[in-house]
Amino acid sequence: MSVGCRSSRGFILVVVMFMSVLILSAATSLAWFARLEMRRVSDEEFAMVSRSLVDVVRVKVSGWIAGDNNEYDSGLEPLYSGEFPLSLSFNDWDVTIKVTPLDGQFPINGIFLPDGMTLRGELEYPWNRIWTRLNAVLLSAVVLDFLDKDSLPRPGSREEDFFLNRKISDMSELLNLPEITPGLLYKDVSKETAIDEFFTIYTDDKINVNLATEQVLSVLDSDIDAGVINSLLAFRATESIKNSKDLIRIPGFPASATARLNNVIGYKSSYFAIDMKVEHANSERNFKIFLKRTGNTCQIINWRE
Repeated sequence: MSVGCRSSRGFILVVVMFMSVLILSAATSLAWFARLEMRRVSDEEFAMVSRSLVDVVRVKVSGWIAGDNNEYDSGLEPLYSGEFPLSLSFNDWDVTIKVTPLDGQFPINGIFLPDGMTLRGELEYPWNRIWTRLNAVLLSAVVLDFLDKDSLPRPGSREEDFFLNRKISDMSELLNLPEITPGLLYKDVSKETAIDEFFTIYTDDKINVNLATEQVLSVLDSDIDAGVINSLLAFRATESIKNSKDLIRIPGFPASATARLNNVIGYKSSYFAIDMKVEHANSERNFKIFLKRTGNTCQIINWRE
């Protein structure tokens, strides 16, 4: 056999092997693509069905919240305490539900009088105490100028073109101020306190005293000290606070503070958070929905997943 023949056969063998590798690689890539595509379709189908189930459950839960028409909202009520059977099954799909009444913090969008510029008198003490607690006293006036309607700077403050001069739609809008960092705005386990522990957009003009945290209670009034706070927390651990008469029953609660806080604290909630987890086979998806209750209806304010 000639050398030319052997060379041709060798070349053909190399080509065949090269083509085999290409085909095998293409087949492997196609198999991975098909597998990823199937996973993507499966994930999209799971997400779509989950959203549908959550919306069905949201309507049911909205009815429960709207039907809770007593004069108070607290964590002791079955609907909000976890004692209520808050789980639903749809064939082999399970939805776990947690309902939390809000309105437990100061209303960042309700700090001004109707003129949109004057800080509410009953909030002057809490407002100043909060910024002192945050070690950011100089921000007290700056944040007011950032949010109020006018463009006139307060003493010790400033006005800039990027100031919102309006209500905020999310607490993160405060990050537009260069002095406010995520570390100052958001609470985490590494620090004692942060802005979002005191303020929220999910509240009307009054703070539900059944839900206010120890941090919020500590800046409400100059006559409310640690002893009063402990008495209040102990009281509401076993009994919901329904009205100002219940406040008087709390050992040591100062009558002077009751009068001053009449326009600051309340006993019901207008906003609610619904946490839902959808589980099917080995997959799960989490949702958080914020509702506002008005009369006998609830409307969606925010939907997160």
